[in-house]
Amino acid sequence: MEKKKVLVAGGSGYLGRYVADEFKKRGHWVRLLVRNPDKIRKPGEHGEPVLHDRVDDVVTGDATRPETIEGICDGIDVVFSSLGMTRPDFRHSSFDVDYMGNRRILDMALAGKAEKFIYVSVFNAEKMLDISNIQAHEQFAAELRKSGMDFTIVRPTGYFSDMEQFLNLARTGIMPILGDGDKRSNPIHAADLAQLCVDAVGKKATDIDAGGPDIFTYREVAELAAKVTGRHPLYLTIPLWIADALLPVAQLLSRDVADIVSFALAVSKIDSVAPQHGGHRLEDHFRECLSREG
Repeated sequence: MEKKKVLVAGGSGYLGRYVADEFKKRGHWVRLLVRNPDKIRKPGEHGEPVLHDRVDDVVTGDATRPETIEGICDGIDVVFSSLGMTRPDFRHSSFDVDYMGNRRILDMALAGKAEKFIYVSVFNAEKMLDISNIQAHEQFAAELRKSGMDFTIVRPTGYFSDMEQFLNLARTGIMPILGDGDKRSNPIHAADLAQLCVDAVGKKATDIDAGGPDIFTYREVAELAAKVTGRHPLYLTIPLWIADALLPVAQLLSRDVADIVSFALAVSKIDSVAPQHGGHRLEDHFRECLSREG
């Protein structure tokens, strides 16, 4: 593949770090957009690679503040973005970051005549459009489709990093199970997903659905976490109607907290199994997490 100049937006995040690392492994020139450059000087909380001395350029900027990212796409051939809110910050909405932040970067990519834009959304998004952060993702995806730029939208089922919550729950001694816990998914390691994202540079695919190699029910992930930690938690079944009834309380507390609760409820009601990719196994990841924690 011809070597490209690449911008990775969301470069200090779980997926962004692995994508930047994968681009560098393949010989591309990489610019990172990060809000806090100190984060990439050490491994991420989920074992993500150190990047500060590996990439070619680091730009400190915030996509919610346009003046800090001016010229971010100058000289860039490929834009990759996994930019989005991963936890409530109580200052910005999902629309501010997931839509407007990415929209600004797209505008700069178009002005800079970039060749391709690779964007990460969510698998099964069309079934969860009542959730505001999913709406923001899909609103930007729609903008990208009509932009005229060559693009690929990557839709993972969920990340291994998300599954680490099961380890934490197992150690508390109480493992809540929403509904019957029988809905299936195949989460994917960011290193495996990064390979698909970088592969997309040379492909014409406009949409890629992606999951990991192993398919689990919610309860099976909970049981795997219990096995790896050596704990025997109490499995507490929470009927979905009770969780639904508590959602308005979360909405009163915070729209961002409500989004997280809504997403958890949504994935507890539908299967989320995408085409299987990669070789990383969730059990191995759980054991690596415990090893990092000592």
